[in-house]
Amino acid sequence: MKKIITLSITTIALLAMFLDVFFLFFYTPAKTTTSATPTTPASARTVAAATTTYKDGTYLGTDASYEYGTIQVQITVVNGKITQVKTVKYPTDSHRTAAINAQALPVYEKAVVSAQSAHFSNISGATETWHGFQASIKQAISQAG
Repeated sequence: MKKIITLSITTIALLAMFLDVFFLFFYTPAKTTTSATPTTPASARTVAAATTTYKDGTYLGTDASYEYGTIQVQITVVNGKITQVKTVKYPTDSHRTAAINAQALPVYEKAVVSAQSAHFSNISGATETWHGFQASIKQAISQAG
């Protein structure tokens, strides 16, 4: 009886180890949304650059509230193209939020100029910032469009 119990426990332990190794090294879950697609902090992936031309000027997006505060974005359009994106308001209340915003916002700003639209992926770890940024940048771009 002890041999059967020992054999059963050993078999279960080996099966568990096999599954752990499989899921750790070989299993990759299907990606279903762009917000779940992690990108490196060095750059946010952009969708093919938009061919839309915008009205020249400077446009200020609305204050966009998100989980950690408020973000407001301003765009500058020259010769029908977005040439500059500046985040004029963002939360710095906590050290963590300030650090995330300091890393993510410049990348998001460059991604908008590169894509000439608000269509770009978020940075892993800065998804909430991305949501706030998206809300404000879309409003600024709609003013220019």
